[in-house]
Amino acid sequence: MRQLKYRHYLLVLSLFMFLGSCKVTKEQKSTARRASDFSENYSYSKHFDEESATYYYLTKINHKDKKGRLLKLRNGMAEKKEGETALEFAERTKSDLVFNASLGKQNLGPGVRQPIGIQIVDGKIVQDLTWKYYTLGIKDDNELLAFKPRVRAQEVLDAGATNALTAFIPLIEDHKPVSEEIFKIAGHLQKHPRQVIAQFDNLDILFLSCGGRGIDGEGMTAKDLVRILEKLNVKFAFNLDGGGSVSTVLEGRLITKHIDEKGTKPRPRANFLYVRRN
Repeated sequence: MRQLKYRHYLLVLSLFMFLGSCKVTKEQKSTARRASDFSENYSYSKHFDEESATYYYLTKINHKDKKGRLLKLRNGMAEKKEGETALEFAERTKSDLVFNASLGKQNLGPGVRQPIGIQIVDGKIVQDLTWKYYTLGIKDDNELLAFKPRVRAQEVLDAGATNALTAFIPLIEDHKPVSEEIFKIAGHLQKHPRQVIAQFDNLDILFLSCGGRGIDGEGMTAKDLVRILEKLNVKFAFNLDGGGSVSTVLEGRLITKHIDEKGTKPRPRANFLYVRRN
């Protein structure tokens, strides 16, 4: 009888210890819930393009979350004059999705990075320099627009874009590839790592991030990018900075590979496109 009671005591004690080890704090539950909730707002996948012999990622971001709230795409500036890596920017701003954006100006001195052209952040003109490349505009509902070279910042604001940045060139507008003459503006008939932002008719956003220069493949030309994106039926596509700048961070993880210094070194940038929790 005593032995039976002792076994019963051990069983109860074991059950209590098991339940205790499974206990999750309120903070842990909150963190897990936030991560799970946000992961429902986007998806990504890796592919190999045989024609260009290059691997590429597709990151699709929903226009709104399940509660009908806009997943706002914004332009953000680096905090330091030497720029920040995409991971540093993501950590500092607590952003869930981060992508490199504008090119940097040349000949500014060692360790100094400044983006080219126009920079508009949340309706405020941060920089207004005319440039030979196109400017990407983002309206309040995330609709993407392309503005021709040498546009002024006020014109971009007047067209309804409250975030904007100058990068390279549009690739697709209203479901049609742009002319090959535009490809020639910035040497886009050559193979390089590329970072492209695209958009569907329903305003969902897509990023294409590809390798090149022997890291995850040979790289892609503008024609390669258009060929892939046309099959996905995007309405709009715009080529951001590429090469060693290509950086895609998803919830604190860099999924693209470094290009600089034989794939060992991240390149700091002066600004980024980003999405974070509402």
